[in-house]
Amino acid sequence: MYSSMIREGGKFFLSLLLVWTCVVQADNHQTTEIQVAQPFDVRIIIDISGSMKETDPDNLRIPALNLLSELLPEGSQAGIWTFGRYVNNILPVAEVTPSWRNSAKASAAKINSVGLMTNLPGALDDAAWGVKADSGFQHSVILLTDGMVDMASSKDSERTAKNKQETARLMSSVLEKYRSAGANIHTLALSEKADLDLLQQIALETDGLYSLASNADELMKAFLRAFDRAVPAEQVPMEDNTFSIDGSVKEFTALVFRAAGSNKETRLLTPSGESYGHQQHPENVRWYKDVMFDLVTVKEPEEGTWIAEADLDPSNRVTILSDLALSVEGLPATIFPGDKLDLNIQLTNEGEVVTKTEVLRLTDFIMTVVTGSGKKGSKVLSDPENPPADGIYREALHRLKDLGEYQVDVIAEGRTFQRKRSFSMTMIQPVEVQHGQVEGEDSYKISVIPLSDNLDTEKSRVIAKIKSPDDNTIIQSMSYDPGSNQWSIVVSADKGPGQYQIDLNVRGMTASGKKFKVKPDSIVVDLPLPVAAAEQQMVELGDGQVTEESGAAEVAEPAMPDLAAKFEQQQESVKEPPAEPEPKVEAEKKPPEPSIADEKVSAPQEEAEESVKEESSGLAWWVYALLAIANLAIIGGAVWWFVFRKKEPELAPAETSMEMSSSGELGDLDELDDFEEELAGDFDSLDEGPEEEIPAAGPEVPASDAGMDKSEDDFSAGFDEDFALDPDDEGDDSWGEFDTDDSAGEEPPKQED
Repeated sequence: MYSSMIREGGKFFLSLLLVWTCVVQADNHQTTEIQVAQPFDVRIIIDISGSMKETDPDNLRIPALNLLSELLPEGSQAGIWTFGRYVNNILPVAEVTPSWRNSAKASAAKINSVGLMTNLPGALDDAAWGVKADSGFQHSVILLTDGMVDMASSKDSERTAKNKQETARLMSSVLEKYRSAGANIHTLALSEKADLDLLQQIALETDGLYSLASNADELMKAFLRAFDRAVPAEQVPMEDNTFSIDGSVKEFTALVFRAAGSNKETRLLTPSGESYGHQQHPENVRWYKDVMFDLVTVKEPEEGTWIAEADLDPSNRVTILSDLALSVEGLPATIFPGDKLDLNIQLTNEGEVVTKTEVLRLTDFIMTVVTGSGKKGSKVLSDPENPPADGIYREALHRLKDLGEYQVDVIAEGRTFQRKRSFSMTMIQPVEVQHGQVEGEDSYKISVIPLSDNLDTEKSRVIAKIKSPDDNTIIQSMSYDPGSNQWSIVVSADKGPGQYQIDLNVRGMTASGKKFKVKPDSIVVDLPLPVAAAEQQMVELGDGQVTEESGAAEVAEPAMPDLAAKFEQQQESVKEPPAEPEPKVEAEKKPPEPSIADEKVSAPQEEAEESVKEESSGLAWWVYALLAIANLAIIGGAVWWFVFRKKEPELAPAETSMEMSSSGELGDLDELDDFEEELAGDFDSLDEGPEEEIPAAGPEVPASDAGMDKSEDDFSAGFDEDFALDPDDEGDDSWGEFDTDDSAGEEPPKQED
């Protein structure tokens, strides 16, 4: 009884805190002001070319468009375009109202697949009308297509040139209208036959989200991911179709998907036990039912636990309208391998960051990341004993490597409330790394190839850091060849045989000035490489015969038995001279095959030869033993001399080791005065000694703890090793840095700590 009273008292206390937090924070010097968001302006562009008959045979574009029109909040504005050969603005941009939603559904019903071409540049150009930086709206575009720029008939001899010309116009003048207005274009590829690279570049240039729906069944979810980026909304977590609504929620919208072929009717159960349905619900409930989903909006909802009696689906969710919100910053729509994402996470009340320690201590902040391949991990970001003084939780998300889509969910869970924010990201690769043995040589070639024509190769650079077997590290700028359109470098065993590790650092810029940086996986290779297998193999043609590859004679028996036999013969001659000379035995030739006629004559000779061989082999074993003992004695003596005689100088003066470790070292890579002038093309510039390791200031770290990052170790229990959350693990990312604003041909400036 007492524990129940304590829990209820805690909930009441927290509710009071949330009510007066914004009042108290007005006089708090730690308060952080959150900028009031502008209303949304969403332009939806739909491909109606003839190929959509195959990629979207059931015309699921219609329910997907209906979903977006229902999800758009009142007070925003939106318009709809279709395009094939011609561009049609089937619903002009206007304020979203119940009347506008009805018009949007009527317009969606007219969507078909009769277009003859794919006028993508014209569609984006037409939809840019009214998109301006000072319009007072947050502009965004959701673009769906299954093809590529196609502006001419297949019989037109200049078709390819016209398509390239229109693509260039799209990437330059058309996209500039959106970039200058700060508008985002979210691209959806329906089919892998679409121009995926072009759609990725459009999204990259405008900070939009790129998604690929391999089939029409994935179309609805792809539209939903793009919409979440265009119109981010506050959510509450939904588990097993159950969710909690607190007293600060003014309105919620539940999106519930129905499984294909399911006849199960969706119903909502209120905390007091009432049941709502499509045909039976009170006036404060708006219920929209489509072929694939139910969308239910409840104003002034009852506080407590709600249940959706419907099919379970991971995309089921609940968005809310509340003064108490969760803010997450630092998650871009497009990322690259090796990116480090710095996140700021805070709870806000009426637009101000909640900083009250009493509230933050009772709130858990949890982040969950799911990759496109299904890898999943979670981490608790908050510490009840040490909440941030300014109310902002700072975390880092890095070591993401899997190309494709990522889903990032952040949940704030208090004693009386829950908040959730969901973000979709897509990792793309702007360059491709190829490497392999140089044909006919024992060296290794590494090439970096741009995956887009929109890359500014003059303002992009690739830096290689090569660690040789003797632990020397050199850094070299890779040369760009316009003919092959690639950066390349050839690594050979200049520092001796062994393992070489090559790390690449790509700093690039697109034609429009969009910067990116990529750090591909390390390349490890043993050098020198073996020669071709055909040159290594020796053809066994028999005793004493010559191989075609080497041209050298192969002897059937090694030289050692010949020396032993000679030594044996010398010993026999000292003891007792032979009565008559021994027959000469040719070990390298086989005796000729005897004929039948000579069989009786050759038999005694064969017996004599066999007796000589047996006698020789029987007497040679002790000679082998003597030679083996002598060899062991020599090796043992050498080892003794090396260990005991060489050990004394190493233990003598301490200055020797200091000199060896400091002479000719590469200390701090950031202190290079002239990056390429010292290092480019010179693999010998840093070979005087191994790379110097500068210990960090502070007390010594025990050997058992050396190199261990506690936050990362704690994190590994929840996440896969492929990615990690760790704001303190900066890593060695300083090498190869340069300012991509430099004009072409200038050297990268040195980096300073």
